[in-house]
Amino acid sequence: MNIRSYLSEIPILIFLKLIPNMIYEYWRFASNCARAHMSKNPEKLLTDILMTSHALEKGLSIHDKKKGFGVSKLRTLVRGLQKYVDKYGYSDRILIPLSVADHYIAFQESDGYADEMLNKSKSDYECLLNQIRKTKEDLSQGGFISLTKGSMLSLKSANFEDLCKGRYSFRHFSNEHVSDDIIAQALNIAKKSPSACNRQSYRVHVYDGKQKDEVLYAQGGARSFYKEASRAIIVTADMERYFLTEAHLGYVDGALFAMSLIYAFTYLGVASIPLTICQPQKVLKKFASDFDIPANEYPVIVIAIGHYPETAEIAKSERYPVQDFTVFHQ
Repeated sequence: MNIRSYLSEIPILIFLKLIPNMIYEYWRFASNCARAHMSKNPEKLLTDILMTSHALEKGLSIHDKKKGFGVSKLRTLVRGLQKYVDKYGYSDRILIPLSVADHYIAFQESDGYADEMLNKSKSDYECLLNQIRKTKEDLSQGGFISLTKGSMLSLKSANFEDLCKGRYSFRHFSNEHVSDDIIAQALNIAKKSPSACNRQSYRVHVYDGKQKDEVLYAQGGARSFYKEASRAIIVTADMERYFLTEAHLGYVDGALFAMSLIYAFTYLGVASIPLTICQPQKVLKKFASDFDIPANEYPVIVIAIGHYPETAEIAKSERYPVQDFTVFHQ
């Protein structure tokens, strides 16, 4: 081996070579992320509003709802919506969070809950509707929908378009255990996912019982339903399959595989929900060590799976029109 090849394999020299890329990347992200000058940018303020509204939407889809859950989130959401309208005027892009707020208020009233914060938020919300000249009949894009086990199992014979459009994230599962055989079938389907240069860097860790509970609890977003799920799956990326300019490519390969796996579970009649792992480094390190993830792998996503219950309430989560996120370049 010549000296140049030898030096190219030394980790500290690889790290030093990466520093300019890291500085550029993190400065670019710091300058453009949602938090940077959020109050001066309508897209970033909308991002904050959508995060808050989704927290309520998730709460509405939990099977065992706590009485009065999420009232402070509603207050934050209504204030955010009012701020958006005052600064930028009305846009159809806030119809979804407006609809979520409307469904949330209606649910709490039907549940017999009332307190000062809820009443104040409802009053401010109704004033906002008057300001933008919207009625409750206009608000159908948020909240939750009820699905049956039969309707979901019908996707096992659906065409691909109907399967994609009919898939939902479930936060309520039956007591039936998902077998190793079904998981193996899903993995066998998903392994055809594209990967960079067919390197197949995705790795899969499947957890059951107590360790399943620990994985889902540590993830953070599943704490209201983690015990109901039958299994937890962590999809990771193997860093040994990537070179110097490909530090993030594992997230692409892992996410492509994870989506194929979720569709495979849907096709096989198994409910699922993808759960991101957006945690500080100290939490990610503990996450990896506690769940036996090798040092050369980094977690990409957690997937909770289980069999469908007879009925479930699912976050509606409407999508924006194609023209809102597509540019056709000539």
